[in-house]
Amino acid sequence: MRFERWVRETCILNPLKGFELEVQELEHRLDPLTGLSTIVARGRLPYVKPFMEHDEQLLRRLAEATRQNCPFCPGKVEEVTPKFPLNVVAEGRIKVGSCVAFPSLHAHSDFNAVVVLGREHFVKPSEFTNEVIAEGLKASLEVLRRVYKFNPTLKYASVIMNYLPPAGSSIVHPHMQVLASTEAFNYLRELLEYSFRYYATYSSCFWEELVKVERELGERYVASIGGVHWLVPFAPQRQHEVWAIVEGTSDLLSLSDEDLKGLSRGLVNVLSFYEREGLLSFNFAIYSAPLDSKAEYFRLLLRMCSRFGLKEPFLNDYWAMPALLGENEIVEAPEDYAARLRASWR
Repeated sequence: MRFERWVRETCILNPLKGFELEVQELEHRLDPLTGLSTIVARGRLPYVKPFMEHDEQLLRRLAEATRQNCPFCPGKVEEVTPKFPLNVVAEGRIKVGSCVAFPSLHAHSDFNAVVVLGREHFVKPSEFTNEVIAEGLKASLEVLRRVYKFNPTLKYASVIMNYLPPAGSSIVHPHMQVLASTEAFNYLRELLEYSFRYYATYSSCFWEELVKVERELGERYVASIGGVHWLVPFAPQRQHEVWAIVEGTSDLLSLSDEDLKGLSRGLVNVLSFYEREGLLSFNFAIYSAPLDSKAEYFRLLLRMCSRFGLKEPFLNDYWAMPALLGENEIVEAPEDYAARLRASWR
């Protein structure tokens, strides 16, 4: 396993420093599995940090303005949200604790469900609890079991979350989404193909090897909760990217209750860390081998990242370079924020 990196320099005459010659270093890194490149722009965080922060008053106004007509709040969720066809889910919707799952009104995949996380209309990242995250994941898995039993061709699945408008969420009330398709999602397909290629070449699972190596190195490994390993990737594609790798489990339907505890507790830790760092908006996605495949070459992967804040002037972090060139830049070395995350873990 190779962790490749190299540094390039660019020079400018900086007007902010009286046109002194300034040398800027850009560190290029390659993902050890896919070869995808990332640019680490060390020292750039102070410039970008203000765009990551949020306007507290604007956030509160958004929460209050959307509360009355929120379709996910108690009272409304039973009246205005769709139901599953009765031959898929006999009870129409699936409920686990304070979470409720139903089909998306506007499907984004062959199958698309929404899982409302709790009764509160607005919660900050640090206010998510182990219980509500675990209930949301359990509801997601139950949805997948039902739809996969009804249609076994829907074998490629993911659970995702968008939190607040900068992360792509049109509804403030916290919720996850469950996606399933007959074809693998683009990045999932790449991960599965590269993982299988690695397994065929080295007769070992890349993800198990990665956990072992990162644990030995220590600089990006954060913690383990049962068989769930939390770490920061060597070449992050997004800001403050964090991974969870589930030991011995390759697909969503193979997750155990202990695995769910490890995922939910870890998510709560990372979300609390994000808020302490001044980061509120985030995304996560779970990558799964084909359902019920018991794939030896892959391990279930959760990726999460921070997004820019809700703040005027509104700036999107997904600009032309990542959106159209597929080239990613992060403004802090992963080892640096991994150390802070590790120190705050509980």
